[in-house]
Amino acid sequence: MKISVKQWIELTCLALSLSLMLPAYAWQDTDQDGVPDIKDACPNTPANTSVMANGCVDEVEVTSDNIQCNLNDPSTYSASDCHHIETAIVYFEFAIAEVDLSQWKALALVKSFLEANTETKLTLVGHTDIVGTPEFNYQLSLQRAQNVKRILVEDYGFNPNRFTVVGKGISEPVADNRSSEGRGLNRRVQFIVNNI
Repeated sequence: MKISVKQWIELTCLALSLSLMLPAYAWQDTDQDGVPDIKDACPNTPANTSVMANGCVDEVEVTSDNIQCNLNDPSTYSASDCHHIETAIVYFEFAIAEVDLSQWKALALVKSFLEANTETKLTLVGHTDIVGTPEFNYQLSLQRAQNVKRILVEDYGFNPNRFTVVGKGISEPVADNRSSEGRGLNRRVQFIVNNI
């Protein structure tokens, strides 16, 4: 079988485009902070630095009201000592309220935390990016938080009274909404510990 010049050019273009696409989809973490470069808002974090889900160091002053629990470290599980669960953030696709299967790892961390702290209650805070009307985004953020609660109650068997659901819409971005990466980081549900 003889390949025409046109077919050869088409095959070459296809091979070239595939070779250029593969690195774009690979998990790259240049600064080795556990956050892929595509979602890393602070790509030059020093080695061995604890970072938030967006790849940046949390600059919030640590007080008894806002100490963060790292769910990968059970020594930080004490609910009386933490307020914000930093390693468990559920991210969402654009304009979608359903929890993607890829996000169940974060929910498994929350499950472990709740099992270790049987009296702890959480506030589930839904957020969106800036695309769309404020009214639409408020409802979407609320639906995202409600869907996370539904999984914790129906799939993990927790008492629904342990959860409060809040929608924040576009009001509390953690990244720049002018980039697709930033908007992806803003489409999230976070977990706040309700200290007694």
